[in-house]
Amino acid sequence: MRKVAPNLKTLHIDNANPGVIAKYPEESKKIAKIICKYHTPGDVAAFGVESADPKVIKENNLKAYPEDVIKAIEVLNEVGSRRGYNGLPELLPGLNFVFGLKGESKETFVHNFNLLKEILDRGLMIRRINLRQVIPLPGTKMYKVGEKIIKKHREIFKRFKKRVREEIDREMLKRILPLGTVMRDVYAEIHIGKITFARQLGSYPILVGIPGKLELNKFMDVKIIDYGYRSVTGMPYPLEINKIPIDTLEAIPGIGRKRALRIARARPISGEEDLFKILDDENMARMLIDLGISFK
Repeated sequence: MRKVAPNLKTLHIDNANPGVIAKYPEESKKIAKIICKYHTPGDVAAFGVESADPKVIKENNLKAYPEDVIKAIEVLNEVGSRRGYNGLPELLPGLNFVFGLKGESKETFVHNFNLLKEILDRGLMIRRINLRQVIPLPGTKMYKVGEKIIKKHREIFKRFKKRVREEIDREMLKRILPLGTVMRDVYAEIHIGKITFARQLGSYPILVGIPGKLELNKFMDVKIIDYGYRSVTGMPYPLEINKIPIDTLEAIPGIGRKRALRIARARPISGEEDLFKILDDENMARMLIDLGISFK
């Protein structure tokens, strides 16, 4: 692929079988190293876990038990956790779960959460957790039972999903993109209210919210300053102090509305010494400088 398209900007894989990776770890490491040599960092190998409940695994002939999933994650983390040029780890697993399968019970949700919690507690990294409900199609074995199971567990599924977003997803984002990480080449796509939303090009891009209405349809670098459940908050990097909107300034931790207005009224700011005088707060000025500002 790289030979025929050497300037390809994004090259990612898709699915991977955790059972196979766990069974053949050394071979899988070699393959992962080859992928990391030629791909774009931020790549995701989507694991079809489907369920961590042994009963559901057996009744639906699934291919990986929880211990296999953990082993496969460890294999990919060993090779792919190194941070690439665009700010993201090279290659991490993503986990797909399906609810409404035969054999599902209230205990299924406990098994699934325990697997995610073990991954988090072991210090491992996964890029995404996809929680879906089965779609029973007429003429299939699932058609007779799937809809009944989904209806029976609808409220449990909602609570489970909320708990995963609050207790797992956000903590995992902090691990994948620590505060101060610079994400390269995020593309500004849309304004919603006073927020600009941007993403890197990729198969499963992380959503970045940037305070303020910035110019759309252009690439920029951002520095991570905060986290949502499945998204991050970033600031343009470097931060062009003489050009960025007041809403962007205001959103910087510790700045607030009054300091943002003071900075805006004092533009153009010529350099660090000028900034110290305007803010009259050495610590706050130093924080802005450390954030990475430009006086252009």
